[in-house]
Amino acid sequence: MKKTLLLSASFEVLSFVDEKKAIKLLIKDKVEAIYHWEDEYITWGSGSIKHPSVLRLKTLFKRNFFNAAFSRKALIKRDDSKCQYCGTKLSASQITIDHIKPRVLGGGNSFTNCVVSCHYCNSKKGDKSLEQTGMRLLKKPTHPSFADRHYVAGPDEQYWNGDWDIFLSY
Repeated sequence: MKKTLLLSASFEVLSFVDEKKAIKLLIKDKVEAIYHWEDEYITWGSGSIKHPSVLRLKTLFKRNFFNAAFSRKALIKRDDSKCQYCGTKLSASQITIDHIKPRVLGGGNSFTNCVVSCHYCNSKKGDKSLEQTGMRLLKKPTHPSFADRHYVAGPDEQYWNGDWDIFLSY
């Protein structure tokens, strides 16, 4: 089943919705269709519409960017399985998680305090701060993006719509 990408009024990616939700949003005039699936229609008892591939909400609302639950899997995906100190691409068995502010110094498990690290870099840093070791991160850790949390299909897959490339980067 083909999905529809839902954007906020300011063109931020919110989620993917199914046909039923897309129809409801269109009928209630809460969204505008930005792009459509080529030669695809959604039909129901009283009519049919061209199947939208991207919908945009018409009204603004405040979005909570910090609602992603912290997990090892999401962290590894965010950091693309690369050590955030030396840049080495790691296999699943080579990955360790480093706390930028060590737990013994009050650091917790969060997307902004944890990074993927190789065994060597994690051991070198140990329970010291970055300043104490002179080590530097390759990039500042952030909360995962929508794409990191809601991967559905990649550009080579059957249900990928090229219009999504504008809003999602894989």
